[in-house]
Amino acid sequence: MKHKYIWHRTIVAALFALIIFSHARAQLAFSDSLRISLLTCSSGPDAYERFGHEGIRIQDLKATDLDVTFHYGVFSFNTPNFVYRFVKGETDYQLGALPTKYFIEDYQRRGLGMIQQTLRLDSAQAQDMVQRLLINYRPENRTYRYSYFFDNCSTRPYRLLQTVTDNSIKYDSTWVNAITLRQMVQERTGTGNWLDFGIALAVAGRSDIPTLYEEQLFLPDYLAGAVSHAEIPTQIGGSSWYQPLVIKQDTLLTMRPEIAAAIEAPDSITPTTIFTIALLLAMIIGSLEFRHRRAASKNQKSGKALLISANTFDTLFFLFLGITGCIVWFLNFFSEHPAVDHNLNCLWLLPAHVIMAFLLWFKSLRHVCQVYFGITFALVIVYVISDWISGQYCPVPFLLMLATIYYCLKIINLCGGG
Repeated sequence: MKHKYIWHRTIVAALFALIIFSHARAQLAFSDSLRISLLTCSSGPDAYERFGHEGIRIQDLKATDLDVTFHYGVFSFNTPNFVYRFVKGETDYQLGALPTKYFIEDYQRRGLGMIQQTLRLDSAQAQDMVQRLLINYRPENRTYRYSYFFDNCSTRPYRLLQTVTDNSIKYDSTWVNAITLRQMVQERTGTGNWLDFGIALAVAGRSDIPTLYEEQLFLPDYLAGAVSHAEIPTQIGGSSWYQPLVIKQDTLLTMRPEIAAAIEAPDSITPTTIFTIALLLAMIIGSLEFRHRRAASKNQKSGKALLISANTFDTLFFLFLGITGCIVWFLNFFSEHPAVDHNLNCLWLLPAHVIMAFLLWFKSLRHVCQVYFGITFALVIVYVISDWISGQYCPVPFLLMLATIYYCLKIINLCGGG
């Protein structure tokens, strides 16, 4: 849904669009041949492209120079503090406008697909939509606070369409399956890969609750499906009846095979692989520590080497958990994103793990470590029970990490710190 543009090209295209629309308004109004279409763009291989994009195409068939696409998806990685603002939920996107030729060429260059759905809007509805887009495009109105699930490039065209038709469109929801927001995301990201793993760490709350029909329209493909099954009332004289909202659907671009293959390609090294190795190492070290605990008193050199290996592994693992916990806790308690709160992962991904990862080296702090990691184990149990009750998504790598925590705690208890 995020549509990245080189800024100078965006500015030139936007100025071009403004010139066109200024000329059109100077001519009193648009002609009765104004045509409105939805452009649904396919997903791409990069993370920010995975969910597709939506545009609103405006054409005046009697004014060949008027063919502009609006889309709620302009952002720049060069924005000051972009990463911090994005994580915090302060994601300010803009309504973009550019000649449709450039909009299509950009997706063609990237090898992505695009379909066009021409909408059955009467002249008044079409002109109302254009005027509203122009108002939204004013500099003081152009920027909006993006919300991945609830206010994005797909939900905005849907609400605009509802407004200009006075909510008269009849949508057929019988074709839609019961599904959660997370499951919809996984349709685009796949499961078992690093993208799915990262989203599972951060996104919780409402994402695992079955969605309402309108909530599913945050994905452009779902909006296209909803529109294709919708009907709009038509009135002629005293008669009124419903007709399909989409007059015709055209494929403007077809995704190149190599791009489709790149999207479907699995990660060469998956989270499951990494955390399986971590669990096996924890089990091996724990087993060796148990076997050599008594022997270490007789062979101090061997025992010390084993102790250093065990502590090194524990330090690295809990340092990873602690750093990850800092991010998850920040999202849960400080981010404005609506789907990252009430995250049960906060129970076991504790920021304090960063500190304890180093304190376990000190034998004098043995009691402190044992108390802290006892609390950690209790929180892991609370997480497992709470997760089972709430139904929050828990992928296989999480289970492997929880099992590794268990074996690390056994190692720490055996070593006693220091």
